[in-house]
Amino acid sequence: MSWSLKLGRIFGIDIKVHLTFLLILIWGALNYGGSAGPLYGVVVTLALFSLVLLHELGHSLAAMGYGIPVKDITLLPIGGVARLERMPEKPLHELVVALAGPLVNVILAVVLLPVITVLAVLQGEAVTLGMLTQPGLLGLLAFLLTANISLAVFNMIPAFPLDGGRVLRATLGFFTDYQRATQAAVIVGRVLAVGLGLVAIYTGQIFLALIAVFIFFAGGQEGQAVAARGVLRRVRVAQALTPHAVALSPEATVGQVASLMMTNRQPDFPVLDPATGQLLGVASHRSVAQAMEQGRWRSRIADVMQQARHVPTIALTATLDEVQDKLAQTSSRVIAVYDGLHFRGLVSLEDVYRVFQFLSRSGSVGRIGWQAG
Repeated sequence: MSWSLKLGRIFGIDIKVHLTFLLILIWGALNYGGSAGPLYGVVVTLALFSLVLLHELGHSLAAMGYGIPVKDITLLPIGGVARLERMPEKPLHELVVALAGPLVNVILAVVLLPVITVLAVLQGEAVTLGMLTQPGLLGLLAFLLTANISLAVFNMIPAFPLDGGRVLRATLGFFTDYQRATQAAVIVGRVLAVGLGLVAIYTGQIFLALIAVFIFFAGGQEGQAVAARGVLRRVRVAQALTPHAVALSPEATVGQVASLMMTNRQPDFPVLDPATGQLLGVASHRSVAQAMEQGRWRSRIADVMQQARHVPTIALTATLDEVQDKLAQTSSRVIAVYDGLHFRGLVSLEDVYRVFQFLSRSGSVGRIGWQAG
């Protein structure tokens, strides 16, 4: 995620903070400081987001337990985001991953309650809601107790993208397929969002209205993403290959390739061994432009290309959703397609999008049953 700074790694997961997080620290200093001053407000805010981080770590560790890599966790002013390389589609896996985050908050609340009670007794105070605004260790722990409860309850609202929406889909997934379960969960979430919106209008709560709008549109995006994935799962890689794609010789110069790129809309060019036809690397517009900026017009394209060993590969008979997953996992622009040991071409995310757009416009999504050629 752009505009993010890396803080470190936990369990092999990069922990990042978005630059806009500074805004929430300022807001926390002003709103949580009270009589103790802005510094105490910053401490309270950081403690609150430590709970958010632990919540996201709960999701991440559960996903990793099912073999799903986690790219990173980013803290934002509105909360935290754990980026999984793919979403679990088995109902049990999604259920466990979705529940893991709120479960962390429940466990923390259970641990904090007796600690707060003991501290209150030692200080001769009663456990009341007034503790929340009381500066000091007891007040901070009381605040974190209520924050854990709030995080667990809020995230279990059965609407995407909240954990409750994924729990609902996973539960429905035991009785129907993934796409139908998603559609049903989206409908439930949107009905709930409309209800929240009406309550917000009636009570004049602007923040609640914003939450309702966010849930309504985020649910729709989830439904569209799953529907798109369902379409891509029906199409083989062979159908996304560009026919008559131009290939380069490793001896071609940067200047020659640049001239070719000016008249050819092909975004990436395979560089092939003239004798065997096997892939040696990939020349992209970006790599050629960088070489030109460096004045390397006469350099061989083999010296500036992305080497084949760094290009992910996939079988000709794979589906486009597999292409999408692999490109996301490797952060690569293109993927090399092979029919056994023979190189057949390159496929990029642009190619995947082109096929999806064609199927969407033609209305032939439901009739696709292609096989790889």
